[in-house]
Parts: sequence; structure tokens; C-alpha cells
Amino acid sequence: MAGRRLPGTALGVRRGRRSDLPQLRALLGAEATARLERMLRRLLADLRTDVYVAEDAAGEIVGVVSIAYARSLVRGGLAAVLDGARAEGASSAALLADLVGFAEARARQRGCRRLTAWVSPEDAELRAALLARGYRAGEAFTTELGAA
Repeated sequence: MAGRRLPGTALGVRRGRRSDLPQLRALLGAEATARLERMLRRLLADLRTDVYVAEDAAGEIVGVVSIAYARSLVRGGLAAVLDGARAEGASSAALLADLVGFAEARARQRGCRRLTAWVSPEDAELRAALLARGYRAGEAFTTELGAA
């Protein structure tokens, strides 16, 4: 189990690492492909991204949250984006709320004054967790660029 506790839970929380990839794929419901493995390895190594996992007493990963950071031209300083959060188990809604709270604390520690969340239209559980924590819909415009 991780050395640090996720506030409000009995779960440990720590940075994600390469050895977590099989459990992360399972949590995300993603198929093992060389491209996905490469993307996850790069994400875990990227200093502009925080990936934290929540694990139970047995060391099983039951949640993950990813926060990306970028310098902001318009707002100045560092901007934080909640890139994603997933949780599994009977209390996944409560765990998601705790992971969002953890992401907020991490962004504050990095000097961010705002956390924006990217939420897919199908992710009703994360959307509900964000709304319950006081998030509001803002002005974001999205387009799909297709394959690179």
C-alpha cells in the first residue's frame, strides 16, 4: 500500500509507475496495444502531468486521476487540467469525488489557481462528481482532429 493516504478514505495514494500499466489498462477498460503502452509510459514519465493511483490494502489499484499542466498565455502562470479520473468498486462515486479533491490539492501545490476538467459526454459519474464539488460548465470548444 502507498505511504500516503487519500484524504477521507482508507486508501493509499501514490504516483503511477510503469509496473501499474496492466492494472491501469484494466481500470480504463483498454485493450493492450503497443501504441497504448507507449502512450501510457510517456504519460507516466511526463513532468507536465501528474498521474496518481489509489490502491487498497492489498495493493490493487481502484482509482486513478490525471492532471496536466501548461503555461497559460492568457491567464498567466500555470494552468491545470483534470485530464481524467476513474474509479471502480461499490463506492466508486465517493472515490471519484475524493480523487477530484486530491487533484485540486495537487494543482494548488503546483501554484495553479484554476482547475479545468475535460469530461467525455459518456462519463456521467465524473460529471456528477464535478458538479457535486461546485464545478460549472464554462466556455470550451472542442473539435476532433482525426488521426495524426
